[in-house]
Amino acid sequence: MNDSAFDYLKILRQAQWQSPDEFPHLNHHALQWLTEQGSLSHKLAEHCQHFSVEVVRNEASPLPTMSQEEMELLDHESCWLREVVLSGDTQPWVIGRTLMSLESMDRSQYDISQQGTVPIGVTVFSSADTTRDALQVAQIATPEGDLFARRSRLWVKGHPILVAELFLPESPIYQQECGQ
Repeated sequence: MNDSAFDYLKILRQAQWQSPDEFPHLNHHALQWLTEQGSLSHKLAEHCQHFSVEVVRNEASPLPTMSQEEMELLDHESCWLREVVLSGDTQPWVIGRTLMSLESMDRSQYDISQQGTVPIGVTVFSSADTTRDALQVAQIATPEGDLFARRSRLWVKGHPILVAELFLPESPIYQQECGQ
């Protein structure tokens, strides 16, 4: 998955982010996935027998590799970059890109550089005071068709973490629930 993961990550970085309100054509099922306020990892795990995380990149990310919007959402600080593939029953479902300022990592109990194959959502949503803001969505044209993505900032004990997720073609977001 690594080669295609890098292609998808490139696509994700080119997303044109907008408010969910600017997507009135979204069906209810897709909107629920894109606006999920809790852990996406937990939600994905409910749709498979075996949920897994493959780490693609886990390294310091100098400011020049971040977009202007990312820098603004993280107060122009140098960050740690973690990129992963989330899979259900060995099928790649989501490409995730997480940025956390190095200063926040030093000051908080969360060190995403040591996260390994544990999903970020499992860790940060174990804290009762985790909140999400700056939620944005995108629909991105790819050779496989249009794919949905979302980006938001998580606040854990007052420290920001920026998370972007691209829902791959086999992701449950594209499967209609019974009765819908």
